[in-house]
Amino acid sequence: MTQPLSKFGSITFATILLAFSILLVLHKPLPPGLCEKSTVDRVVIHLFEPILRAFYYYPANYIFTTPANQIWWTRYSLGLLAKTMGPVTLFERHLVRVTDATWNGVHVRTYEPRLVENSTDGAVIFIHGGGFAIGSVAMYDSLTRRMAKSMNTFVVSIDYRLSPETVFPENLLDCEKAIDYFLENSLEKFKIDPKKVILVGDSAGGNLATAIAQRRAEKGAEPKLLAQVLLYPLLQLVDLQMTSYRYFHKRLTGIAFVDPASVAFYYMLYAGIPLEKAKELVPIVLTNGHVKPDYREKIDKLLTYRTTIESTHTYNTTKIPKRWEIVENSEAQNLLEKVIFDPNFSPIMRENLENLPKSLIVTCEYDVLRDEGLIYSERLMASGVPTKLINYKNGYHAMLNMHNEITEASTCLDDVMHWILEQF
Repeated sequence: MTQPLSKFGSITFATILLAFSILLVLHKPLPPGLCEKSTVDRVVIHLFEPILRAFYYYPANYIFTTPANQIWWTRYSLGLLAKTMGPVTLFERHLVRVTDATWNGVHVRTYEPRLVENSTDGAVIFIHGGGFAIGSVAMYDSLTRRMAKSMNTFVVSIDYRLSPETVFPENLLDCEKAIDYFLENSLEKFKIDPKKVILVGDSAGGNLATAIAQRRAEKGAEPKLLAQVLLYPLLQLVDLQMTSYRYFHKRLTGIAFVDPASVAFYYMLYAGIPLEKAKELVPIVLTNGHVKPDYREKIDKLLTYRTTIESTHTYNTTKIPKRWEIVENSEAQNLLEKVIFDPNFSPIMRENLENLPKSLIVTCEYDVLRDEGLIYSERLMASGVPTKLINYKNGYHAMLNMHNEITEASTCLDDVMHWILEQF
């Protein structure tokens, strides 16, 4: 005769059953190819994505429905989740000296390897992502710490001010101020060769890094950056109907990855559009209705590689929806006209890309921003800039934030660090 479960056993069984039921309810099938390089990766992302959706995505979209509360919850929830990713051990604290400082009025965090003298004589300056409205040096601490430790290289992480409290171009200028301070003082204060500085940025940070590299090249600023690394960069707000955007609408809607609506919303906040108005205009921007017809010829010229992407990057023969009808809106066009063609805001809009530093561009197949990274790399190469492009066929946007949990992300980070060390 079987014995009944003990009280502890009953609670354990009920907890497991409840957890399984919740995951079953939250489960959404992920597209084939995403994180399929590793079975473990696929399992981890299947477990993590529902948690991200339940903890961040659903509350932000269905509970904290006002734009201001939405931003507050997104910052709070993702900040908490970041603390669970790649915790720092006591041993690691002895390997890297971490210092918070203020340079030209901008908060930065520096990472200096403790045990071995900087073998490269150079430095990495990192600009974090988060749609210009989310993120901090603390959220990226695990990533930047690993870069400093693994490359035995000095790393600077910039804590620029965020939108909507601070808007374009002030966020960009924060980064420039910090970079200028470092380049002016690198040799005397940090024993770093100012000619061996590499600028790295991910997502919106990739936008800021791209704009800064362009601005320095245009001015002929000295010392020149040794190289730039753009990790799944956000580069434009003129075409939100590219292939990667349309694929997201077909296959990834409702999954807690960076989505077209968030790109449009946060980019408009960076442009200085008020919260409620930005929320209202998102559906217009998603159709490209914010772009005056007069500019479409210019866009076609600068984004000409789009036609190649249409035929060569087809997501395992998944049928991509055709472009949908543009919903013209004169208010959106008038509000955004001044910024969306400004290369300091949309770096892909800069016509002359000559004399830029050697570049590494990382894109991910399952990323709404994939196509603009591909286009920019093609334009850099056409302009004579030594450029390496790596498109991770199983990757997704912001995967480096899971560099300790996902093999594909760890491999990507290793590839990036290897390329950086080659430049030094």
